[in-house]
Amino acid sequence: MRVACIAVVLLIAAFAIHWTMWRIRIPRRQTFVLLVIFTTTLLVGLTATAGLSIFTGYSLCGLHGFWECLQVAIFHIAWMLAYVVAYSALEERSPSMAILTQIANSKKQGRSREELEENFKGFCPIEIRVNAMIRDHMIDQLDGDYALTAKGRQWARVFSTWRTLLGFAKGG
Repeated sequence: MRVACIAVVLLIAAFAIHWTMWRIRIPRRQTFVLLVIFTTTLLVGLTATAGLSIFTGYSLCGLHGFWECLQVAIFHIAWMLAYVVAYSALEERSPSMAILTQIANSKKQGRSREELEENFKGFCPIEIRVNAMIRDHMIDQLDGDYALTAKGRQWARVFSTWRTLLGFAKGG
């Protein structure tokens, strides 16, 4: 229970730092900053809790040994990655989120297909994602064409490998 509590406290601390920073100023490279916040919180938290138990000898406050630190790290990293993926969907309005929000705002009366289509005229999710990928240095625009950057090639390799491991067909 102690290990779970420490893991949850570190996760809450990372989210609180993220929330506070975004209230002050939203960074240009949001995904990168989120990864830095969560990773730094994990490293500082592991160091602090391991140090606390070594220096105080009080076993309820800190982590003891490699395996407890590893458990906290795995928990934190899994939640960090899940949060970054979810955040990217919220960062730029995804079509699914926009439709759900429109229907939710109508309360019990709902929305017709025509109303939804009218609300989304001029909404281009591809353009939004392309601009975000340019901003995050995953693609560059060269003479009207888009090309992967080194960072984009790395991510494409990760996704391709993951799809292969899961047995998905090639393509999007």
